[in-house]
Amino acid sequence: MKNKILILGATLVVALSLITELQQKNTQNTNYTANLVKQNQSPAVFYKKQCGFCHTPEELIAPDMNKIKTKYLEKFKSKDAFIKAVTNFVKNPDKKNAIYTDGIENFMDMPKMPFKEDQLKAVAEYIYNTEKL
Repeated sequence: MKNKILILGATLVVALSLITELQQKNTQNTNYTANLVKQNQSPAVFYKKQCGFCHTPEELIAPDMNKIKTKYLEKFKSKDAFIKAVTNFVKNPDKKNAIYTDGIENFMDMPKMPFKEDQLKAVAEYIYNTEKL
């Protein structure tokens, strides 16, 4: 019985440590401001620094961007429609309006991002054009 309590306690400590780490990463991501994003930054660099931070294949903080992209491509057939839909969602993220809903309850709400619309459109186009993110 004592061993089971020790194992349960250790498991709880590990789980709390992971939650704290994820919260810190999420806080770091949401602390970006539009001023920190250089206007001449390439969409690839912008994506890596601003989107790829959370949207990783490991899905620790947010869904894998490749999965999100697949769902958007299923619903929005043209490049322009895809870019518009992604841009609109990032400007006003809301789980109720999400296109990618698989496992959505497992992730934190995406915060509103302080980026300019032209930056969002450029990175949405980068996502559209990039085979593997």
